Amino acid sequence: MAYQALYRKWRPRTFDSVVGQEDITNTLKNAIKRGTISHAFLFAGPRGTGKTSCAKIFAKALNCTNLQDGEPCNECANCQAADKGAMADIMEIDAASNNGVDEIREIRDKVKYAPTQGKYKVYIIDEVHMLSLGAFNALLKTLEEPPEHVVFILATTELQKVPATIISRTQRYNFKRISASKLQERMQYILDQEKVKYDDQALAVIAQVADGGMRDALSILDQLLSYETDRVEYRAALEITGFAAKEKIEQILLALLHRDTSGALTLAQSQLQEGASSKNILTELIDLATQALLAVKTGGQTERKFLNEDFFSKVADIPPERYFGLIAAANTALGNLRYTNQQQIPLEVFLVESTTPLANTPAAAANKPGEKPGADDLQAEVTALKKQVVDLTTKFTAWGKQHGKSSEQIFHLDDHSSSPVKQTRPVKQADKAASSPQRVKNAPRQDQQNRKQVYHVLENATKQDLQAIKAVWPDLQSVLAVSQRALLDVLEPVAASPDQVVMKCKYALWFEKASSDDDLLAILTEQIAKFAQHEYEIVLVPDKDWFTVRQEFLQTHREELRSKSKTSATDEKQSEVNNDNDNEVVQQAKDLFGDTVNVKD
Repeated sequence: MAYQALYRKWRPRTFDSVVGQEDITNTLKNAIKRGTISHAFLFAGPRGTGKTSCAKIFAKALNCTNLQDGEPCNECANCQAADKGAMADIMEIDAASNNGVDEIREIRDKVKYAPTQGKYKVYIIDEVHMLSLGAFNALLKTLEEPPEHVVFILATTELQKVPATIISRTQRYNFKRISASKLQERMQYILDQEKVKYDDQALAVIAQVADGGMRDALSILDQLLSYETDRVEYRAALEITGFAAKEKIEQILLALLHRDTSGALTLAQSQLQEGASSKNILTELIDLATQALLAVKTGGQTERKFLNEDFFSKVADIPPERYFGLIAAANTALGNLRYTNQQQIPLEVFLVESTTPLANTPAAAANKPGEKPGADDLQAEVTALKKQVVDLTTKFTAWGKQHGKSSEQIFHLDDHSSSPVKQTRPVKQADKAASSPQRVKNAPRQDQQNRKQVYHVLENATKQDLQAIKAVWPDLQSVLAVSQRALLDVLEPVAASPDQVVMKCKYALWFEKASSDDDLLAILTEQIAKFAQHEYEIVLVPDKDWFTVRQEFLQTHREELRSKSKTSATDEKQSEVNNDNDNEVVQQAKDLFGDTVNVKD
């Protein structure tokens, strides 16, 4: 007989043998005993937690001819046929490969026929979230009002992808991850039945790697049995899973807590050479640091979890803040692993950073173990900052008196007011780059050149072009991808000429991202041209700088705007033109920028 994988060989055949889902299995058994069977069920939860197993047991129990307290007997003809997958009234469908409308329509056409062997026809649709939208729509009516002899059981690992209209027509059961202790108990039972010896530490490693999934745990156990059939050993489990030995992790953590850079790096390199991964080392360090922190805070009640006998005595005097910093830094390094192919680099940076003192000062060096570092320096810095605040307040007050400003006016100046802060604030090179308007294609980053680009648009801007851009803005939502639609939320067209459009960007971070992403803006340009039936080149400007750029343009082009406004009037209405030149400028500015403009002298 061909070899059968452990997770298949030991798949539960009764509700009582399902591990870690007692609340769900008890509810299903009671429903069978009381005869309160719903027409549709939805089993949702992580992989390998018993969803499909419960569905098969439930389907078997519904058609069992000799129920035992809500459990299938596993002896009658129907139960035996169900276990072999040969019962015609129980149909298991994989939605990943049968996700079209035609397959669901076939089910809809066949549900009207009565069962041939049992009491119910049961349809188990696994990974139901893989169905297409059309298939879901085809299933809706049948799912809502099926014949009395039909029961649907839907299973999914991604509940968020199942339409709400489907969820509302089912009884939903949320399967939870199986605890490590229950995974170990189940593996011990299976190995005892298989007459295979094992190390408890090896099973603990497997349970940690399985992350709450029984199928994953049994698959790893199967792999270990192939590696060494007479015994499941701790060393082999470490090699197969890539988890570092616990005692070595304790030594690394001790080196980190005592700022032993060389020792931490040597131990970590040794574990990497023995097959451990950077991810697993960081994960175990986080877990061990958390256990050590709890041991310190609870006075050693969890000391028994440590493998080295003197581990707790060496960490008992370490302040909690040190653990918090290590855990936060390890989590950061764990996240950085996603962005590099050289997995050891984030680990080594974390080890060096965590063993380097925060401040290399005499005051920090003089701190005693357990004392917060740099307390005197922090107090001195706070005192110095207070003095700077007092000095600035005095300068503001003096400046206000000189310019006839009250205290309220001084300290509530808006972003567009002329204040001593704006006059004296040093401008960093990064700020200059972030505040400069950018163009889509090969835009130079010099501030003066970029302002000329914006001015060029404003000199030729028309209200009709701006309205044309704004009119197609909602249409872009329907064609852009989700990640691209986020760009529309931070961009706003504010001025347009016949060939260009100025868009202000709400946030500096998005401005930098959009300016450097030629492909993203090229897509936006293409879609605007498609809907507006006209091509526009995009010029970007940060939101916080748009007011300033616009004001400078109005001031430097005031006479030109007046002339343009006068020229546009017809000869018959020349006598009716308002002699107020400022109103003419305001009106012309509104034609350029819209009715929201507010021009001040």
